[in-house]
Amino acid sequence: MPGTLPVRLLLLACAALALSACGGGSSGSAAAAPPGAAYGIALSNLDIATSLYQDNQRTPPGFLSDPAPTGLGIVATHHLHSDELALATPSSFEVCTDDWNQALAWSEQAATQNGSYADLVGNSDTSHYFEFDRVPPGTPQQMLRQRVYLCSYLDRSDTSADVNSGPAGVLNAQPRTVAQMRDLSEYLWQFTGWNNYGNAVLASVDASGTAGPGHTLVIASLSQNAVSSGCDRIDVLGWRHDLDSSSGALQRHLSVLWSFGARQSGSVAVDCAAGG
Repeated sequence: MPGTLPVRLLLLACAALALSACGGGSSGSAAAAPPGAAYGIALSNLDIATSLYQDNQRTPPGFLSDPAPTGLGIVATHHLHSDELALATPSSFEVCTDDWNQALAWSEQAATQNGSYADLVGNSDTSHYFEFDRVPPGTPQQMLRQRVYLCSYLDRSDTSADVNSGPAGVLNAQPRTVAQMRDLSEYLWQFTGWNNYGNAVLASVDASGTAGPGHTLVIASLSQNAVSSGCDRIDVLGWRHDLDSSSGALQRHLSVLWSFGARQSGSVAVDCAAGG
């Protein structure tokens, strides 16, 4: 995916021909479209930077929601990983099983780590995962939602939780649709480092190809003082998941679409490139 939008062909033609041939008498050039226009993003770079600094909206409207139970202070959600369970695997990945008893055993094992057992206060299941709700001793306002994928939905054993590119597992659920790929991409984002301050999903867009459904999340990510002292770098990333419809194999691709420098001044962003 390109890092910036190409200049419109019409403007290129106007630059080569007389103004009268292009139907206009003005010598001024048209304003460039925002870099994210190809993804339906109308925000300017400074709009993006301001949103990141204010941390007022991390996902766009309509993004998949996974609300926590009400009436609690802190709720954390976590998929159990192979390294937590001391499984002999070459990398850390989210485990799966279709056996509720196996999932419960893994939950119990993880709950006793570090010598502090978290009480099981509830459990549930969906077509995607088993969930075990636990409360640490003496902290009734805190809850950990432990989850284990159903292998019949998603098998992540060929992937690594430490990287954002490469194999992403096998989607076993049928039918394998564009809508399902969107839901999966948005769900997986919730368990990445991008679900944190200094990051925001700007767009969630279909990226289907000839091999099968695909989906791209366009993510803005802030790196403080990465340009210079007092000037931050903001990378706008494309995180794409592609699905092979026949096998269910998933691949992740991470690319930098464009980058720019900014800094915070009060409640607004200042363009570093403009000497701010």
